[in-house]
Amino acid sequence: MRFLIILIAVLSLASGPPGAVAAVADSEPSKEGLAYDVQFEGLADNTEVQDLVLAVSALQKQRDDPPVSRPALRRRVDRDLERFGRVARSVGYYDAVFEATIGDSEAADGGLLVVVTAALGPVYGYGDITIVADGLDGSSDAITVARRDVALMPGAPARAEHVVNAEAAIAQAMQEKGFPLARMVDRTVTVDRDTKTMAVRYRLDPGPPGRFGAVTVSGNDTVSERYVLRRLPWVYGDPADVRRLEQGRLALVGTGLFARVAVAFDDAVGPDGLIPITVTLVERDRRSIGAGVSASTSEGLGSSAFWTHRNVLGGAEQLRLEGRFGEVETGVGSTFSIPDVFLNDQDLIFRAGFFERSTDGFDSTSLTFDGHFERRVTPVLSFDYGLSFERSRIEDDGDEDMFTLVGIPIGARIDTADDLLNPTRGSRTRLVFTPYLETLGSTQSFYATTARHSRYWSLDTEGTFILAGRASIASIVGASTENLPADKRLYSGGSGSVRGYELQSVGPLDTVDEPLGGRSLLEGSLELRWRAFGDFGLVPFFDVGQVYDQEFPELDQELQWAAGIGLRYFTAIGPVRADIAFPLNPRDSDDAFQVYFSIGQAF
Repeated sequence: MRFLIILIAVLSLASGPPGAVAAVADSEPSKEGLAYDVQFEGLADNTEVQDLVLAVSALQKQRDDPPVSRPALRRRVDRDLERFGRVARSVGYYDAVFEATIGDSEAADGGLLVVVTAALGPVYGYGDITIVADGLDGSSDAITVARRDVALMPGAPARAEHVVNAEAAIAQAMQEKGFPLARMVDRTVTVDRDTKTMAVRYRLDPGPPGRFGAVTVSGNDTVSERYVLRRLPWVYGDPADVRRLEQGRLALVGTGLFARVAVAFDDAVGPDGLIPITVTLVERDRRSIGAGVSASTSEGLGSSAFWTHRNVLGGAEQLRLEGRFGEVETGVGSTFSIPDVFLNDQDLIFRAGFFERSTDGFDSTSLTFDGHFERRVTPVLSFDYGLSFERSRIEDDGDEDMFTLVGIPIGARIDTADDLLNPTRGSRTRLVFTPYLETLGSTQSFYATTARHSRYWSLDTEGTFILAGRASIASIVGASTENLPADKRLYSGGSGSVRGYELQSVGPLDTVDEPLGGRSLLEGSLELRWRAFGDFGLVPFFDVGQVYDQEFPELDQELQWAAGIGLRYFTAIGPVRADIAFPLNPRDSDDAFQVYFSIGQAF
């Protein structure tokens, strides 16, 4: 009951109860019945109790429905006094006394005045906290863990909410230590008015110890049971731990194959000490389609579309077909991934594509193929390694060349961001090293390295203000800029790098101001993402970058700076982005501004 009263009080606070001790109704009282005012005294120094009292007070809430007589008003007052005593005790004031008088009001409109006077007394603290379990002594490891996990510190204010919440924490601790059916059966609270303390004694039924047993899977109409069982993070016969059930549920949800997942222990441990587990699934539609659009003053219009099948052969094999159509890039590609190859959480991914690109720096037509393994070491850390093949025809400064490149990309990723398209906290780090070796038919030999890091800070608890930063560095060694294929050189400028400058225009330019590209790169961005008006947001930002002809950045070379403002419209699938950016130290060939439209944040 005490917990219920506190819950009611907390929920009521969301509607903004008055902060002042005197309570005044917003609406005009009915002309029928006995009008009254209500005033509280003795609570001004304790806003917590004051807010709780005002939240549960019928005198306050029902002033627009006055009682028909003075005795009826007295009954309303008495019921309120009982409520006030309960909420005061729920936060540790066990000596609290509430009294009320009814007299004539001095207000201009007459009526009666109810004055509620509070004497809270001292706040009680916790005394002895005892946990006993049927069939287990106090030295049991599980009981020790349960006692440690109870957040009731001796001397801390004795709050009913914490006493009730501790029940679930104790049962949870037991369920984590091999007692999957542990449940609380009794709680005894003793208040000592001499020592001003509260002693609490919990008694629980731990149930029999259990170990992980057989798993029954239902609802997997097209997904193989073998694949489902591989996702579960426990070993048959291990001591039961309820935390593993939630980890297994999240692992199955993360596959993208299921709309709903439930993982639960059965209600009995078998005579062999094994407890069965039931996994109940509801599959998602295996196929999906999607599309996107983008536009900018330098890159023109662009669009993309994809089709995905998430369960091609019954083992979560995924096939994705996509097409991109735009003024800069047009082509088609495909990706086929096979999960759990050789090891759990290691996917084998094949990709193929045919793309044409047309930029101020070069025109290219390329056919690409790569196969690589992606190994997830932890939920946030993964590695990838493989082999890539590319055959391309590139026209650069009037010359046309054919290139064959064989690469061995090796990468690592750390991703703690909380959202793909609109992160509000966490970070993303990506490191890729790709040696292109003059072997297996490759016509070039060089080494490319790229490192990118993005970080997101929520500046307030509501996520209204997000500070986002990004930094990138890249280097190519082993070949001169002139000998590198033009589409492998490093470029900067445009929607995904330094906004405010035309695509690829940051860095070395030729005599007619067309980009030459380079062998090293530095970039950075800083944004303040402000969700200002409901689903609309404003984003002031700074971008900076430079491309260098040398293998490593020359820090004494001037950077190109840009600043701008963006508008965001937040949708269920992610924000729609519109940015306008201005170069801060433009060169003669740079335009005054650039405009960009796309889906998702800039980084």
